[in-house]
Amino acid sequence: MGDGDEFFPPPTCPAAPHGHHLTLGQACLEVASGDAHNTLKLWAQAEECYKCPPWYFLTLPPADTQTLIVNTTYLTNLFITKNDDTDLYSLQYHFREYGNYHLRLGEKVAEIEVTRQPENEYLPLLTAALFYLLLAFMWQCAKFLVRRMDSSAASPELRRRTTSDPSERRPLVSSMEEPQPSTSTEPQPSTSSHPSTSSQPSSMQHSASLASTVLASEQLASPLHSNQSLVQTFYVTRDLPLPLPDARRESGRLLSLDAFRGLAIVLMIFVNYGGGQYSFFKHAPWNGITVADLVFPWFLWIMGVSLVFSVRSQLRRTTKRIIIVLRILKRCIILFALGLIVNSTNGNNYMPTFRIFGVLQRFAICYLLTAVIEVYLMNPQESPEYVWYWKVRDLVRSSPQWVFTLVLVTMQVVLTFGLSVPGCPKGYLGPGGLHEWGMYRGCTGGAAGYIDRVFVGEKHVYAHPTCAKIYASNTPYDPEGLLGALTSVLMVQFGAACGRIIITFETHWGRVVRWLAWAGVTGLMAGFLCGWRKEGGLIPVNKNLWSLSYVLCTASFAFILFTVFYLLIDQRKWWSGNPLRYAGMNAIFLYVGHEVFGGLFPWSWRPVGQHHANYLVMNLWATSSWIIIAYLCHRRKLYFSV
Repeated sequence: MGDGDEFFPPPTCPAAPHGHHLTLGQACLEVASGDAHNTLKLWAQAEECYKCPPWYFLTLPPADTQTLIVNTTYLTNLFITKNDDTDLYSLQYHFREYGNYHLRLGEKVAEIEVTRQPENEYLPLLTAALFYLLLAFMWQCAKFLVRRMDSSAASPELRRRTTSDPSERRPLVSSMEEPQPSTSTEPQPSTSSHPSTSSQPSSMQHSASLASTVLASEQLASPLHSNQSLVQTFYVTRDLPLPLPDARRESGRLLSLDAFRGLAIVLMIFVNYGGGQYSFFKHAPWNGITVADLVFPWFLWIMGVSLVFSVRSQLRRTTKRIIIVLRILKRCIILFALGLIVNSTNGNNYMPTFRIFGVLQRFAICYLLTAVIEVYLMNPQESPEYVWYWKVRDLVRSSPQWVFTLVLVTMQVVLTFGLSVPGCPKGYLGPGGLHEWGMYRGCTGGAAGYIDRVFVGEKHVYAHPTCAKIYASNTPYDPEGLLGALTSVLMVQFGAACGRIIITFETHWGRVVRWLAWAGVTGLMAGFLCGWRKEGGLIPVNKNLWSLSYVLCTASFAFILFTVFYLLIDQRKWWSGNPLRYAGMNAIFLYVGHEVFGGLFPWSWRPVGQHHANYLVMNLWATSSWIIIAYLCHRRKLYFSV
């Protein structure tokens, strides 16, 4: 027990020796035998352990009573047998944290009675949610009062000019600049919601007239900017109305993308700090998906969106492709090196067992594979000529990139199901250990684990996979290994598809419909591959393996969530994206910072008492502090990127 437990001791098992204190995820079970003739045995296994043999718990003499500690994280299967291992009966029960339970075993039935009510482990979550909602409400009220005070202090003449003449606040010339992507200073297309002129015959004259006015005003005001002229020519030649001024785009960033990236990094920090020690804020032991399993693929998806903007902008500035490739290679080397530094924290720097792969290393590999192909296959100037595939031109014109990506995915699937792994069946997708009744203990990850252990050596592979505790597997396995990188490229390509939609289609509705179509297609494909269930199916949803169904499932969530952010922030403008946007603009700094300093005060300390509330307060404070740091960096215009 920690020192804090002396002041705030958790519940104890009444009949346990010396009043044994429980810890998070535990409860007390008192087992009493009502059989006066037979010796009974109790076996148990967590439902989460798929196809695992039950664990032996205790032997109960006739009319005896014993107390044991049970796990409360997962549903538990209990099996009662006679002393000669003859099965009597079984039951299933989900114990709750810090509760006391009484199990009475008879000759034919078993009944569980609650003798002490468990704690409400979800109450701290509800309290934290209400606190942050109240904080947001108070912040909005404060902003409203400040605006009212500023408006009342302004002169009537100034208020009249401000409301009657918006051009004095936002010159028309500044609105013609292309918005830039959220990860660089490169231009990206406008988010104008004006419909296409194909349905409005008079819009051609309106476009030409407006373009003439803008060009004339630019000649009088300042020298022409090459990007501005290019955008004006693009809209006029395609008979499209020029985008109107929009103060929310003056910064040149797609705010919804920044906010989405911010949500991903905030969730990642919260999860890495412990997530209040809740199981759904931890990675799934093997198959299945939790909140923690969504974050990493979202980052790859966002990287794909930004990649399209960056490459296109550099090509339109006539930057040589080899120069762009060298920049990409430099960025990948920096990312990989930062990943090695992160792996060495907490004393994990012993070279004979140093871990090679990791999160940033996966970023580097996927970025290299996707960006280089994009550089050599992208056409920076879109043809304005109408073609029969006009409504899906973003997909058709990027078909070479998709062919390359599908080749990589096919390689992953073929190796996964076709590679011969010593001592393991072909196509094995399990965690090894107790899985399949312990028949394949050393086969963790199948082909994916075998390839990593061969290429980098077993001692340089991650030694503590999420399946180790539930499945009692002691075989090293790296969830960021080589084989999973091939399907990760598909996730980046889905993000690139989102970016191409923004570049190609001008109306909000046209973009939203296409994003939701992608969400529907990827979601349905994931469901069919996994058989619409957690276990089983052709390819289960599995983050450790980065299975094809997992990539499709998380991509579907990414398209849906980004669409919501886009509607709220860039289209409806109901929300500025803050404070998530601050974190999203400095994501790499926050990730490396929280990994290096996460174990130090004031971000973490030894909790006083073994309760979710204690851990939740600590983890929420640590996460919030990094958002505050991101805000301070934003105020000082400090942005860290590679």
